[in-house]
Amino acid sequence: METTAKKDIILAATDFTHVGDFAIDNAAALARVLNAKVMILHVINKETHRKLRKEGREPAWVDERLQEDATRVQAASPVEAGWISKEGSIFTTIAEVAREHQAKYVFIGTHGKKGIQRLLGSFALKVIKRSPSPVFSVKKPAEGNTFRNIVYPLDLELGSKQKVKWANHLGKLAGTSFHLLVYNPSEKSLKAKVRADLNQVLKIMDQHGVRHTETFAAEGESFSRQIIPFARQKQADAIIISTDPSKISWALFGSSDEKIIYNEEKIPVLCINSKDLNLIIGGL
Repeated sequence: METTAKKDIILAATDFTHVGDFAIDNAAALARVLNAKVMILHVINKETHRKLRKEGREPAWVDERLQEDATRVQAASPVEAGWISKEGSIFTTIAEVAREHQAKYVFIGTHGKKGIQRLLGSFALKVIKRSPSPVFSVKKPAEGNTFRNIVYPLDLELGSKQKVKWANHLGKLAGTSFHLLVYNPSEKSLKAKVRADLNQVLKIMDQHGVRHTETFAAEGESFSRQIIPFARQKQADAIIISTDPSKISWALFGSSDEKIIYNEEKIPVLCINSKDLNLIIGGL
């Protein structure tokens, strides 16, 4: 008897605003490429109950709205879609659902980082920090995005090399090409370390048939500030960055991670939480 292979799950969190729709739209776009299933999640919290009271709606409206969103996704393209509503906190429940369903990726929409923020957008970093799955942060509709042209910054930060696992996944299933922007320090010892890391990443990509290009960043200039202009030059569909859960925090003037995640070009950003430093990269 033939059995149907279980599809990967791509989780899209929505707060029923336009950025929630962005998350759903982009999740569906990637699901089409990966032949995956979209699960749309709304975390029922104080904001939800306040919205229901304000609009004079019954609690059942949440599930009805999620069903409408799932139906809309399936009608737009041959993508299977389901939905989940769950009481809780966005900071823990999104991660819990991602873990329960072994989500391959999570999508959240962001309003950006201006003034007083709200999630999905204002507290995106807290969601990313707790997620067991890679998180795509998006600020606009998919607009035909096929996630086949991604910028891969490579520096000496924790987890930078570990992104190659997800590069291999997207390269194999989506045919994604990766444009590596390589940190270019002035110190000879650091140059040697960067070169060794680059050679290791390229070897792994070549072993998995992942297409790639390499460009060294300008020496003596801020590496993080070169990432967005490089992505714009490459007309990138996304940027893949490594995030350290032990260090992610809100910064008044913006950390380097925040500036990339909330970039004004509205380029989607795939955030990979770094793992154990002793992890053997080749065995990812």
